[in-house]
Amino acid sequence: MKRFIRRMFTALWIASFVLLGVYYLAFAETDSVYSESEKRMLAGRPQLSAETLKEGTLSEDTEQFLTDQAFLREKLIGVSNSIRDFLSFASYEDYLSVQTEGKDALDDRTTVDQDIDDLLNDMLDEPEEPDETEPESSDEPIQEPEGPEPEETENPEEPEDLIPDEPAVEEPIPVVVPKPDANAEDYPSAMGVYMEVDGNTTALSLYGRDSVLAATSVLNKYAELLPEDGRLIFTMVPQSFRGNQFFNSSRNGTFYSDFEECINAFGADNVFAISSADILGEAMVRGEYVYFRTDMHWAPLGTWLVYSDMVRQAGKLPLAYEDYEITVEEPFLGTYYRDAPTDYMRANYDRLDLLTPPFELEWRRIISGDEYQLIDFLNFGAASNDRYTVYLGGPAGPWTYTDRSDDAESENCLVVTDSFGLAFVPMVAANYDQVHYYDPRYFSSYAVGGSVADMIEKYDITDIYVVVGDLHSFDSGFLITSMNTQLWSK
Repeated sequence: MKRFIRRMFTALWIASFVLLGVYYLAFAETDSVYSESEKRMLAGRPQLSAETLKEGTLSEDTEQFLTDQAFLREKLIGVSNSIRDFLSFASYEDYLSVQTEGKDALDDRTTVDQDIDDLLNDMLDEPEEPDETEPESSDEPIQEPEGPEPEETENPEEPEDLIPDEPAVEEPIPVVVPKPDANAEDYPSAMGVYMEVDGNTTALSLYGRDSVLAATSVLNKYAELLPEDGRLIFTMVPQSFRGNQFFNSSRNGTFYSDFEECINAFGADNVFAISSADILGEAMVRGEYVYFRTDMHWAPLGTWLVYSDMVRQAGKLPLAYEDYEITVEEPFLGTYYRDAPTDYMRANYDRLDLLTPPFELEWRRIISGDEYQLIDFLNFGAASNDRYTVYLGGPAGPWTYTDRSDDAESENCLVVTDSFGLAFVPMVAANYDQVHYYDPRYFSSYAVGGSVADMIEKYDITDIYVVVGDLHSFDSGFLITSMNTQLWSK
């Protein structure tokens, strides 16, 4: 009897493998296909050739094929996502957003550190050893940052008090970014985002000088690919809990960052860093609604203020806020509320203004080479607990671009961004014929048919905007590893 049972199990085991083999041979996709649920290209059947055998890629391609074309994969992922949404599991970005340091906790630190050393060797004639000293002291006491505790704020203002009338656009004023001397010793060993309130300075996030210099080296590499009059403009946006920590403390202090001067000093002549913290800090002092309270992102008015300065730096005239077509969703309760709902946040809900450019655009997401699919600019099917992703369906890949039909503009730009750029892309679309954007977390050279450098050349990119939240800071692999390797990798 036992022998019979063992034989039955053996026969079933062999049969399952035979059926699985038949499935992969007869029913699995032969070519690479785009997955809506994962926002990426799934691997097609591996090619058996002398080249793949010589390069040793056959086994890796086979493993990727078996994984990507697994039986009922899409349905299982859909069930998993439904369960996650129902239970309000935090996503990767949501998890990082509640950290008090601007570090990507899931990065391979060894890889990032090695990339920093390599990039410093490219930039400095005599690169320094990594400086692990404490930040330079000042006359003002530096306090360690604390996580957001909005429920402890006394006498919160009602939401409508924080929402101003739409601002009128001012005449274009060129943003002059100075180019200081490039002497590394002139800059502190740690730079970051700060708030100064009642004479006390609090460091909200700090980044090592070597990391800032390494990221600047990557920006220079991108800028080298632009035409003579092309520009690369960079900004890093503090998350909303940092801004609200300042907003809830006082409107008489300052909210600022100091790493931009270092980037401008070591950046190429056509590389410019704009401080989002300074721009948003001045707006918060004026009492303007530039940060969500219940979500990690900036509010559309904050995005517009930074956009205005960035396009001026590129020699463009920003479109007035009121000239966009605005769809309002209220109340809006974002990812902070989703992951830690409180009565305070429910009472002080947000307002989500969805800005659409006032001209006809096609929004295209590349699925393979020159093939693309049209996507909705505003995806109203976005989950209610992650509503910010209504823009373009949220962060996705491998490459997305807009195409204007009115031929009012002649140049094309590229926006390298994470989720913070979802609100930025439609605004800058007012200044270019095509706006291309890609998120390094979802880029695939295989899917788009070339490296980022190839895409810059293919689409005649004239300007580049790098817009990232500080969760993808100088200490993360986003700027230093992913952007660096994707520029030329195929």
